[in-house]
Formats: sequence, structure tokens, C-alpha cells
Amino acid sequence: MFGKFAVGATAALLMGSAWAGPLFISYDNFNYAGTVTRYSTLADAQAGTNALSTTAISTATNGPRSTLPNARDGQVYVASNSPGYDPANLAYFSTAWYYSTTPASGAGWGNPNNTNTGFVQYYDESSGPTVTGGWTNGNTQFALGISGGDGDSFNYARLWAAPSIGGPSSDTAGVFREFQLSLVAEFAAAAALNGGTGWYETAADPTSLTGGVTGIFENNSANVSLNGFYAFDFTLARGSWAAQEGATYIDPNVGEYGPSGFFAAPGAVPEPGSLALVGLALAGLSLRSRRR
Repeated sequence: MFGKFAVGATAALLMGSAWAGPLFISYDNFNYAGTVTRYSTLADAQAGTNALSTTAISTATNGPRSTLPNARDGQVYVASNSPGYDPANLAYFSTAWYYSTTPASGAGWGNPNNTNTGFVQYYDESSGPTVTGGWTNGNTQFALGISGGDGDSFNYARLWAAPSIGGPSSDTAGVFREFQLSLVAEFAAAAALNGGTGWYETAADPTSLTGGVTGIFENNSANVSLNGFYAFDFTLARGSWAAQEGATYIDPNVGEYGPSGFFAAPGAVPEPGSLALVGLALAGLSLRSRRR
């Protein structure tokens, strides 16, 4: 669990492309839903042939508490070439299991998302993944893309061994052979310029969210009966069980907080039409100068 973050980097306001880093995101007020399909070989998983089983994420319960219908709370934390965070690409996508309605009892206590069923964890601190994104549409839209990498830095890679239910976390160990995440968040107001960092930032919750996560995970755990290749296909959506229930997390370095979002990157490159208008304006200034 990473807690809340603040941008600590100085960057140019204009990027060569609105779809390239640097950028920084910490967001966990969303959910993912979808299926996991098991195959015996990587070739079958890549071709989508000879599937052994296909299982959808189902609603989970923990006592009187239930997850959002057929979904799991999610978390994404990304720092792509952003000085002050990590000079190399870093990507993290996981189930947000740590919130609790009674945080003093411990992280994840009473949280129905705190289960291996439907669980995912992609953590890659190496330069393996390609991370792209940034502000678009007048700094009211934030796009993120993650692809590649094996998600196995520190041996933290995990994925639900569907259709197996529960079991120890060691049963979900392995490596991501393929991984792709896309996310587009829309905001009611444009991100604000932070004069100290030179980045445009917002801590607002997106008004809309679209995207998905796909890939192939190889289970190589000690439980050989679960070994194989698992193709996953998840859709992202706004909202979470934690936000709905007012669950919080106590971070010793930050304090107590609930689901939140923070998006930061250099400002969006003006649209082609805007650039043309700027060009005309500059031409006009030049003409006036020559006439004086």
C-alpha cells in the first residue's frame, strides 16, 4: 500500500506528445469486473483455443458485507520517468483490499475484497513496462496506458487461479506473460497548475471512467494442480465498495484516509485548431510590428 502522494518534480509545461510521459497517478476509487480463462499452454492462451475453463468474477462476502456486484475494488499507482518518485517506469495495478470499516482492527479487516478469489497484483519497478499518458482535452481528460513487463519485481505478481476459490496467497503466484491496461478519466474541471512543480494536478474524483485490463498470467506456484496460463479480461468502472461503505486505511506515514485519486502531468499540448489560432495570432503580432 502506497498511501497518498504529491508530485515532487519540475517539468516542462508542453510535451512533444500529449500521450507520452512523464506522469504520476494514485487512484483507488474504481472497480474492475470480468473473466479469467485457463489454458494449459501459452500458445493456446495467446490464440484463445482449447480453453480449460472460463470463470467470471462473482460477488464476494465477508460476514454481512459484500463487494460491488461481480466486481472487485481496484488500485492503480504509476510513476513514469517522474523525478522525485522514480526515475524509471513504475507500474502498479492491484485489488484494493486494505480499506476497512474498522481500520484499528487492521488493514482489510471486514473488507469483502480481501480475498484471493478475483485478486490481481501487477507490480513492476523495472524498465520493462511501457507507460504512456497525460492530460488531453484542455487538461480535463487524463489518459493512461501500461503494456509489457513481467509484473514480477520482488516476486509480487499474483492472479486468481480461476475457478479455484480461496486458498493461500502462495497459490496465486506466478508471472505476467502479457499485460495491457488502458484508462481514460474525465473531470468536471480542468486540472490546476502547481507553480512549484510546473505540473497540472487534480485530486478530484473523475466524473467518468472508461478502460480495461487484459493479459496472460502464468501460474508457477508450488501448487502444481493450479499451474497453467490464465488469460484475463477486465473492464474498469467508477466507484468502489470502500467509498460506498466509508471504509478507510491508516497509513503510519500519512494518517487515516479513504479512497481517493491524484492525477498529475505536464499540461496538454494544444489541439491542432488551437495551435493554428496561436499561429495566426503570432502572425498578426508580427505584421503589426512590421507596420509600425
